[in-house]
Parts: sequence; structure tokens; C-alpha cells
Amino acid sequence: MGGRSPNDLIANVKDIYYDFYRGRYETDEFWRLLLERFGLKEDDTLNPRKLSQAYIDSYELWPDVLAAAGGLRRAHKVGLISDLTPVMKEHIMRAHDLVKFFDEFVFSCDAGVNAIKNDGPKIFNIMLRKLKKQPSECLFIDNSQSKIDVARAMGMETILFESREQFFRYMELSGLKA
Repeated sequence: MGGRSPNDLIANVKDIYYDFYRGRYETDEFWRLLLERFGLKEDDTLNPRKLSQAYIDSYELWPDVLAAAGGLRRAHKVGLISDLTPVMKEHIMRAHDLVKFFDEFVFSCDAGVNAIKNDGPKIFNIMLRKLKKQPSECLFIDNSQSKIDVARAMGMETILFESREQFFRYMELSGLKA
């Protein structure tokens, strides 16, 4: 792997990575495919359990942003659409008690979804049905421009999340009460 850029490494695994998020692989199967793709041998220090734990440990949720989502529920229906693997979904749902902050959830790995936000409107339409809303009645916030583009093309108002400060500034300027 020496001499390869991070973008080269990502391009080498993008297909299995996205399929993992679509729920097409079990956790151990994904990590073994990744090891195989890079020609690495599984051992006591490099194995699916350790890789999965490192992945979980890398994920960060901001309590103030979650609290803002929860605060919006007083006047709005609030849904979470997320491209997550089953193991990460289980972890964040349990560790952060997300049912306190959101009315509905759609995860890319869920049975019947099996799509990421970049795949087009499918995952968004599932959420719209759950919330019983039209796209024009929705505000979609994400940190990925390509996902923002899908939501905007569907007719949603969008915010590209760039920082917590920018998010809270938008909330204040738009009069949204969290």
C-alpha cells in the first residue's frame, strides 16, 4: 500500500464500502473483504473485531446538535436519514438514545432501504412517507454536497452543514427554535 494516496485507497474499496452501508455485507464479511482487497492477513491485532471497534470509536455525535434536533420537535417533525452500517446504527441508537431527538429514522442499511443518499431519491422518499410530508415542506441538512444536491432536486430546502457554528447561526437567523 506504500506510496498510494488516500484517494487511491478509497477508490480501491468504494464498491464494497458503499455496499456495506447499503446493508449488503455483514460486519465481519466486510472487514475480511477489505483486508483481502489490500492483501493484508488477519491476525490478533488486525481482524474484523478490532477494525469494527476502531470504526465505532471514530464516530462522533455532538450533544448540542442532537439537543437542537430534539428542540425542533416541539414545532416540527424531525427525521434522521443516515448512511450507516448495521453495527454503527446499533451503537449510536443505543449510546445516544436517538429516539429522544427524532420522530422517524431511515438508515441506509435497513431492510427494504438498502440505498445510500447518493443513490438518489429512494431513501428520501421513504422518510417523506414516514413523516407524511411533501419535499417542499422539508428542510434537509447534511455535510455532503452530493446528498444536498439530491434533496434539493427533489424540492427540499437544504443546508450544507459545514460546522456547528454555521448550523446554529442558521438556526438563529431563520428563527428556528431549538
